Amino acid sequence: MAKKVKKEMPLVDPNGKSVKELKEVASALQQQVIEHNNLVQHHTVMLNKAQGALEVMLQMIPKEDVEGMIKKEAEESRNDN
Repeated sequence: MAKKVKKEMPLVDPNGKSVKELKEVASALQQQVIEHNNLVQHHTVMLNKAQGALEVMLQMIPKEDVEGMIKKEAEESRNDN
């Protein structure tokens, strides 16, 4: 009875990248994901702070003036599109 030889996984993928190179790329991509996630969290915090400040400022301006500002902004955004 012949022995069955266990076939090992190749150390190089069909596109020519070694497992070591693929691990390095994966590690770099993982680091980029972490960095971008941190930026997203920071920008979310800053967005919330800016929204809160805007709400406070709008409460200090007479309602009619705020409505005029909103109308003007809506017209400008329609013209931009």
